[in-house]
Amino acid sequence: MVDERPTGMDKQELVSWLVGQISYHSDLYYNQAEPIISDAQFDLLWSELKNLDPLNPQLDRVGSDSTPGSKKVDHLFPMRSLDKATGIDEIRHFVSETTSQGRQFVCQPKLDGSALSLEYRRGRLVRAATRGNGTRGEDVTANARRISNVPESISWKGDCHIRGEVIMPLMTFREKYSSIAPNPRNLAAGCLRQKTLQSGKASAEDLKFLAYDVKFPDNNNRHPDSPPPPKFIFDSESNDWLSKIGIGIAGNTVASANDDDLTTQKIISITEHWTNQRKDAEWEIDGVVIKLDLLSKRELLGMTAHHPRWALAWKFPP
Repeated sequence: MVDERPTGMDKQELVSWLVGQISYHSDLYYNQAEPIISDAQFDLLWSELKNLDPLNPQLDRVGSDSTPGSKKVDHLFPMRSLDKATGIDEIRHFVSETTSQGRQFVCQPKLDGSALSLEYRRGRLVRAATRGNGTRGEDVTANARRISNVPESISWKGDCHIRGEVIMPLMTFREKYSSIAPNPRNLAAGCLRQKTLQSGKASAEDLKFLAYDVKFPDNNNRHPDSPPPPKFIFDSESNDWLSKIGIGIAGNTVASANDDDLTTQKIISITEHWTNQRKDAEWEIDGVVIKLDLLSKRELLGMTAHHPRWALAWKFPP
């Protein structure tokens, strides 16, 4: 259903049409792994609804509800979306809004894959779940165990939730799957959620997991034998820690300066680097994620229902 935009609608009718389109295409993207419009087209629908009705509940939704019949997993830590931008001025505004008490940002290439949460208890993998609607996802543990770089156990013998992106290397896609799937992202998402080994188009062994975040349960939610979590001041420290315990990471480039203008320019240089490197990247990327590095300042800035205020997904211009 690619609906032609009806003509002659009043504002409320247009809002209702946009809500329906966003809901429908979210389901195709997150649950069916068969989107029929581009990310840029989806973002235009989202932006138009945001301009017309900034408080519309659809704007607070993340992802899409899991498909009926799948085993559901409630996320202990919600997997929210990110606020998006495509222009340099939006980066400047983001930096100026977030830099009080912290002009240091960690930048990572924005991987165009499928979000996944890995739950480790006392260092062993016990569950893997898709993002779903941000608070509840789909249990895909069996398939996640087959991903080549997802370890069954990590060297730190505690409880943690490691979130990241499942992607398919472009070389693998071109050599094995380009004739049967339109792009690596759709193939990776479908492979992650396939019900049996025979039901999917691709093998989970051909996927990769790259982390961008780690969360630690509090005393009430962790195993009594789990050691207390590491003490990090900066997010970039947690990325280094993930690498040390055997988890691949999405990236960990730090941009830091003494004033907003210099900080912004360093971030812009990073976006320019990835714009130039995009065609040579090992996997599909569609922008750069920019996050305030100081964890204590993140706590002060907090979240909206849809996204954290301390992060921005800058996307390559269409």
